[in-house]
Amino acid sequence: MHGLREQGVQHMGDETNPIWPSDEPTNPRGARPSGPPPSGPPSGPPALPPTAMPPQQQPPQWSPTPPPLAPHLQGPPNQGPPHQGPPYGPPPGFGGPGYGAPPPRRRRVGLVIAALLSLALVAGLAVAGFLYATGRFGIGPLSAADKDAADAIVDGVEKPAWADDDQVECAVDDLVHEYRSEGLQDRGLVEYDGGSWAYNGQWRGDDAVAFNESLLDCDDDWAKAVGKEWGITDTECLDGVDTAALGAFFAQESFTLTDGEESVEEDSAEAVAELDECYLEEPDIPRGVARAAYRSLEVVFTEPVKTSPGETVISTGGEGSWTPLSGDTVTVDTEEGGVRRCVEAQAVTTLPWGSTAEKVTEICGTSQPKRIFWKRPAKKCTQQPGCYSFQLHYEGFKDYASITARYTSDGGGCMATSGRCSDTVTVVPGGKGTIVTWSFPRSYRGDFRASVGKLFDEVPN
Repeated sequence: MHGLREQGVQHMGDETNPIWPSDEPTNPRGARPSGPPPSGPPSGPPALPPTAMPPQQQPPQWSPTPPPLAPHLQGPPNQGPPHQGPPYGPPPGFGGPGYGAPPPRRRRVGLVIAALLSLALVAGLAVAGFLYATGRFGIGPLSAADKDAADAIVDGVEKPAWADDDQVECAVDDLVHEYRSEGLQDRGLVEYDGGSWAYNGQWRGDDAVAFNESLLDCDDDWAKAVGKEWGITDTECLDGVDTAALGAFFAQESFTLTDGEESVEEDSAEAVAELDECYLEEPDIPRGVARAAYRSLEVVFTEPVKTSPGETVISTGGEGSWTPLSGDTVTVDTEEGGVRRCVEAQAVTTLPWGSTAEKVTEICGTSQPKRIFWKRPAKKCTQQPGCYSFQLHYEGFKDYASITARYTSDGGGCMATSGRCSDTVTVVPGGKGTIVTWSFPRSYRGDFRASVGKLFDEVPN
């Protein structure tokens, strides 16, 4: 025992020994040892050196002796020492014997931002409530004046053939919610005379486009309605056309615009281009049959085959003078018989939105030929008993032309009593007439021939 104590005393005087460091204890609840050293070797692991200096002045709750409890936590008097509660731990952020750095201060930026956002939300709700109550900027229900202006537009506006009354009311409602009665009056669409609202039909370009676009959007199947009006059976491609561009097309077609015409025209052209890409096709070539007629040519056309929406019209006459066909036949005058003529025909398909496609062809033929012929006259021959007569006729000759007929009998002389074997006449208007009447005795059996140019005919015998 004595040896051990001497050993402990020796170690107490050795300041380099780590068992008893000369520094202050690191545990705030620990106390500096006093009295003689322990008789035996120290128990437990040796203490480590401090990692940081403790704070110079500790809060009271961190002191070795905690502060007294509140009265309601203390026990009744004369019943022993008060309840001390659990021991206090190190302060937050101090993680070891040396405590480390003090905790950072909490910032209040988040609270300030949250407060500002709350104020902005309250202000926004207040403004929205005011706008809804007053009907400004299209928010809230329509006023009585707004409804009267809407009724005036519904009654006065000319709706497209493909739109019904419900679509018109829907589109007008959108328009009035957008501008209200005063705004529409400022834009010139309606006017107030002190007692009622009146629709004056003057549209700004953007208003007209928006109204017609709403007409389309107010129908869940607008493509079917428009396609029915335009004669389009397959409306799948029509349904893909931009409704804003179509709105511009209908606005340009139906309304009187006070401004913005150029912009509306550009958007309308875009709609037409899309529609043409869907449905514009060249028609079949005109088909017809040429028939020879007296001093003319007739062409009988067949009904054109309908291959696209719209109407196909056949015209004749040629570039610069196309004339739509009336009926199914066209007649071309040839002035005289045996002349070849061609009829230039054009088939034009016009789509409901104004685009056209055409095909041109020629149908040719020859008019009936000129001719001369012998024919028994109505009156009987009176030159001698038993005689008979024939008249020489001409047809198909040009009006006022001069023609000469020559006669032969069996290839020789004509045996005329006058000795003249030819006659020259002027063609009467209409191109047909009589040249001569020739009488023959009953006993004549020869071949009597008349000729005009290359034309000839023999008397039946």
